[in-house]
Amino acid sequence: MPKKIFELAKELDLKPLDLVEGLKAKGFAVRNHMSSLTDEEVDKFMQLRTEDEEKKAAGTKKKTKKKVTKKKKVVKKATKKTTAAEKVDEEKKVIKKKTVIRRKQKPEKIAPEAPIEDLETGEAMVAAGEPVETPAEEESNGLRVVSSPKVETPAPAEEGPANEDDKKEIYREKMHRFTPVYTPPPKEEKTGEKTTEKKADGSTPPATAKKRLGGLASIVSGKRAGGISRSQVLSATRSEQELKSYAALSTLGRPLYTQVKRKKVFHGKGDKTELTEVKQSKRVIRVHGGCSIEELAQKLSTKAKNMIDKLLDVNLLVKPDDFVGVILATEIAALYDYRVEDKAFDEDEFLGKDTITEEEKTKLPFRNPIITIMGHVDHGKTTLLDHIRSTKVVEGEAGGITQHIGAYSVDVKGKTLTFLDTPGHAAFASMRQRGADVTDIVVLVVAADDGVMPQTKESIKFCQNSEVPIIVAVNKMDKEGANPERVKTELAEFSITPEDWGGDTQFVPISALKGEGIDDLLEAIALQSEILELRAEPKGKAEGVVIESKIEQGRGPVATVLVQTGTLKKGDNIVVGESFGRARSLTDSRGNDLKSAGPSVPVQILGLDKAPGPGDLLNVVKNEREGKKVVQNRIDQRKALEATPIKKKMSLEDFFAAAKTEGPKEQTLNLLVRADVQGSFEAIKQSLEALGNQEVKVKIVGGGVGPITDSDVMLAESASGYIIGFNMRPSTSARRLAETSGVDVKTYSVIYELIGDITLALEGLLEPEFVEEYVGRAEVKETFDTPKAGTIAGSSVIDGKIVDGCNIRLLRNGKIVFDGKMSSLRRFKDDVKEVRSGMECGIGLENFNDMKVADLFEAYLIKERKRTLEEVAKEEAKEEDQEQS
Repeated sequence: MPKKIFELAKELDLKPLDLVEGLKAKGFAVRNHMSSLTDEEVDKFMQLRTEDEEKKAAGTKKKTKKKVTKKKKVVKKATKKTTAAEKVDEEKKVIKKKTVIRRKQKPEKIAPEAPIEDLETGEAMVAAGEPVETPAEEESNGLRVVSSPKVETPAPAEEGPANEDDKKEIYREKMHRFTPVYTPPPKEEKTGEKTTEKKADGSTPPATAKKRLGGLASIVSGKRAGGISRSQVLSATRSEQELKSYAALSTLGRPLYTQVKRKKVFHGKGDKTELTEVKQSKRVIRVHGGCSIEELAQKLSTKAKNMIDKLLDVNLLVKPDDFVGVILATEIAALYDYRVEDKAFDEDEFLGKDTITEEEKTKLPFRNPIITIMGHVDHGKTTLLDHIRSTKVVEGEAGGITQHIGAYSVDVKGKTLTFLDTPGHAAFASMRQRGADVTDIVVLVVAADDGVMPQTKESIKFCQNSEVPIIVAVNKMDKEGANPERVKTELAEFSITPEDWGGDTQFVPISALKGEGIDDLLEAIALQSEILELRAEPKGKAEGVVIESKIEQGRGPVATVLVQTGTLKKGDNIVVGESFGRARSLTDSRGNDLKSAGPSVPVQILGLDKAPGPGDLLNVVKNEREGKKVVQNRIDQRKALEATPIKKKMSLEDFFAAAKTEGPKEQTLNLLVRADVQGSFEAIKQSLEALGNQEVKVKIVGGGVGPITDSDVMLAESASGYIIGFNMRPSTSARRLAETSGVDVKTYSVIYELIGDITLALEGLLEPEFVEEYVGRAEVKETFDTPKAGTIAGSSVIDGKIVDGCNIRLLRNGKIVFDGKMSSLRRFKDDVKEVRSGMECGIGLENFNDMKVADLFEAYLIKERKRTLEEVAKEEAKEEDQEQS
């Protein structure tokens, strides 16, 4: 059975590494202590080891006898030649404590320990006072190097008297049997011996501290012994085995930890450090939706103060704790030649949305148009849709008023049209905010006998703000008193001009009750859809928007969704706003179950965990984990918006600030006006529109007679305007909606106050006028040259006063020589804020020293003055007169 080398070493009581070296020396192919040996190899090695031990044992016995015989001869010969003084000297040498450095022996050449009888014989000889020869000793500057005895040749012996320290040598020889030693090259011993001085009384002087250290004295003193470097001696004496046996060395003195000094070597003149720039690919910082100025400065390896100073140079005032978005952070990083990567959660990227170019859109298949029917109450919107669908929807509604949002798909002459009946304005506004233009075409229903009514005007404003094409259906043409020309005239006031008047809007006279003109209306819708070239991608994950949602008993949350791109399949995991679920059921407007729904198809969905809001987006995800991650991101975004103060979209203060940043271009103030009577409304409208000029103007985006409603707030929000109420107050729901949406609502009871506030608002948008104000004048009497401040003009104020920090001109013979700032204003070597007429002072100019006696200083200030609408009107009238002349 194979056996590991370390197992064999354990059985033989040997070190594994020593055994490996022994095996290699015997010709065995082994690598390390984990190598395996077969039974034959183990038996062969044990046989060779036994033979080596027998040879070494026989050689040791022979060597011991020879040494003892030689010792006796040497002792007798030395006795005859040794004087009494030399004996005393040798005795003192024996007293010295010796440090033994032993050579490291290979495992196969380790001699067995000397028999106890021989050691005892040696001790007996020492006790008898006879000189003893030790194996292979060499004296080297106080160090004694002892080599292990070899079998072939006996080591030369050194004579010396025995004393009590030899017992310690025997003990230390046992303790350091396997201690690694360093063997120095042989050195010739000097002839002659030192004599020991004696005192007058014949006694020997006490040994010094260096002598008490014995062989270690050379290490302490730093002397090199016999060509041995200090580091070599220390490495030998501080070996691992030596450190373990400090108990045996305690009688020789404390352990020594002498630092090894290295020689200083000159390697030549070093190369200069080459300054390298960061690679362009590495000049990227990463932010998560934005960061503060302080964090951005840290990422750009600069100080926040230095960054603020640098941004001031580009007219951007910030503070260290100001939060900047990704766009602004990108612009700031560009100043430092860095790019910004937004590592925030990107919903579009997470959902795998692809951006389609305009060229790719032209290759997509056509989709069905989405038509929204809008108009005033009881003008026949649902009746029209009912006739198109050939069903009686009106019968199921109370009082002919549509109670909910309807989405229907109608097949007309082989083409499918999707109709939205009376869409909720909240959904329409939220869709616009999210950038989803759900409606492609709007059919504006106007009764021929009633004409344009308030809700008709409101619908027109929604369409114009959303830039949706309009087709006017003039309904109730079968009734007496129908006047389509009146409808055309009233709509022309809202920039809706019929085609027969040279406009681009189609007017189709119909009778929804009798079904007259319906085919003409459908042809107009088809023509308009062809002009728009509506296309969508039917493949891939579905995306859509919520038209309405509700909770039905027994069914749970029900959402009416209009698919925009892709195909929605039954069983898909969907995220709708902040709700998640699985599409367990898909039904059309008639209640039929569907397996899938493509672009422009409205469906009702079951399976959501809660009812979404109108205008929420629908997305298909892979699994529940991805869906919940998208939902959590949307919830976090909503909470972040709720945690921040609501910013008024169209408050006057914000409008002023926006005007200052946008520059001198024409500014428009959008207003929605509500009044108690029609006469007041018309008067306010005309007065406000007359306030405009070439720089600012007022635009009435909606309003009329009646209270401020929720639809007014939504219209003002979509038009980025604010609401004016004259003797009208907002309802509770409208006020709450305005606060939530951030729309500013102001109410008045006096028309002059209303016009005054709007006038101030418009004047705040006007560019200010800068006016020069005269301060004073001074004459130069004498000039002085100073090493720090340059040339100082000793002057006398002859008119007004000279104020520190004001602008100043230097006049020479009536000509302007300098126009700039003062660098200093002093009186009797003290800085002063102003110097009045009749007093003298010293004036210094910034970056200008060419001042002469009799020059005049003219001090002035630049002040900003607000312009009024009256002044602007006069300026415009003056310009017109100049152009005419």
